[in-house]
Parts: sequence; C-alpha cells; structure tokens
Amino acid sequence: MCGLMQTYERTHTEKYADFAARWADSHIPKGTERRLRNQPGSARLGYCGPWVSGTALLYLYGARGKPEYLCTASEIANFARAGATRSPEGALGHWAGNHQLWLETLDMACPLLSRLSRLENKPVYIDDAVNQLLIAARHVRDEQTWLFYHVWDWQFDRRSPEQWGRGNGWVAMSLADTFEFLPKNHPRYRELKRLAESYARSLLQAQDGDGMWHTLINDPASLAECSATTMACYGLLKLARLGVLPAKYRRAAVRTWEAANTRWVRNGRVLGVSEGTGLYAREKYLDRKMGNYNWGTGSYLMAGAEVDRL
Repeated sequence: MCGLMQTYERTHTEKYADFAARWADSHIPKGTERRLRNQPGSARLGYCGPWVSGTALLYLYGARGKPEYLCTASEIANFARAGATRSPEGALGHWAGNHQLWLETLDMACPLLSRLSRLENKPVYIDDAVNQLLIAARHVRDEQTWLFYHVWDWQFDRRSPEQWGRGNGWVAMSLADTFEFLPKNHPRYRELKRLAESYARSLLQAQDGDGMWHTLINDPASLAECSATTMACYGLLKLARLGVLPAKYRRAAVRTWEAANTRWVRNGRVLGVSEGTGLYAREKYLDRKMGNYNWGTGSYLMAGAEVDRL
C-alpha cells in the first residue's frame, strides 16, 4: 500500500488511491488497538508486521484528508511506543514478549514514527526512530563489512549468523524514510548520516556485476533477489535526493532499477521475490521459494517512484 500510494503521488491516478482507501475503510472499523494486541489467527501476539499499515494510512491521509486515517495511524504508533516489548536501550521486540531486534521491525516502525512526528509535532517520535537505527548499528552490524545480520537477541547479547539480503534492504528503506523527516539540527543527525554513508559504501561493495543484491547479501553464490535489490535501490536514490549521500549513488541505483526490470518484471508482475523469511539456519535462507509477493511488488513501486523523481 505504501508503494501504491507513492505511485499515486507521482501519477495522480485516482484509482490507486481509491484502491488503498477501500482497503483502509474495510479494516479501520474492526478495532485497531484490539487487533494490534491480539491479532486473531497469529501465535505472535503484538507482532510488528501490521504497524507499516500506519505509514500507508498517513500517505492516504495526505491524499484524501479523512481524519480516521490519521487517527488510526496514531493508534498504531501509540501501540509501538507504549505497548510493544522493549530492550533496556529501547529497541523494539518483533512481537510481544520477544526479546529480539529483527531488521524487519525497523521498517515497520521507523517510517511511521518519522512521518507522524511531523504531522503531529511529536519530536519524541523521530527520536525513537533514530534510536532504533542506531541501536541496530551497534548490535546487528558486522564489524568488518558494515552489513547487517538478521536478528540480535538482547537477553543473550547474541546475533543470528546470517546477513540476509532483504533484511539489509529494510535497513536501507528505514534510513531513507527516517531522513525524510529528520531535521538537520537534530542532535543525532550527524551520527545517523555517518551510518548512512558507511552503509551505502558497504551496499555498493556487496552489489554484483549486474547491479543486484543476493538472498544472503555477503554470498554472491546465493540467488539474486528482487526485493533486496529494489529496496536498496529505493534507499540509495532517496538518500541521494535528500542530500544525505552524494550524487554518485544515483547512477548505481538506476543501474539496479534497469537490471530489476530486465530480469524480474513479466507481464506486469514482479517476480524473483523470496517468500516470507524467519530466523533460520543458513540452508533455509537459501531454500526460500521465489515468486511474486507483496513486499517485493511494494518495494518495486517505491523504487519506481524514486526513479520517476529523477
């Protein structure tokens, strides 16, 4: 839905916003707080995945102005702020009672908190988003490559052993969407900018000769993967547009966009996306089914919106 709404912003094609509005209007009356806590059918109560819906609702609020969209996004952010499990440093657990920072959680929370910080004039929200990213950098990033592992368990101070491609894509998107609303006079702006710069260099070093990133980002023998590739493309293009990264990253990202279209887009469908990925042994990361999944289509649309801005 975020990708669809970014496409709407670039094209002003009303049917895209209409589709997102029908989706939103079908879910909002069902009770946001209860659903966030209980999530019928899920064994992971308070799971962070639905939080990104709040970001989509904020795009939709900008397009249609319905107060219900802003109100529901605020409820989701309030749950993340006050209802989620947190580490002593403030890192968000992946679900209630979970004591692990997963890379996916960054993108479920940071864009929502950052965007809402401006809409509702709540600086503490952007502070929280920045803190999530800097905690991840301290605990989940490899000291040699500066790329990210998938999960950090703060109870045991232990990282998962694999550097997942899409997980690194979530980091790239989270950085870009946080910087969109981060004032340059913020006390941690320079610290986060140094993280973005070092991470962007690492991403380019991990890119293959065709301009793509792989299922395991530090293993060129693993399959190239579309969502990791388009997420990195979006992050680099947006960070360059915002002036966080130098213009040279645009060239690398556009090359990535062209490669993704050549390899993975067929008859209007975005392919080459790995299925949902948990915390697995190495062979399970390599054995994910590849196909058409919403997170890959969404990141493709978001990357396309940034390319269109060029």
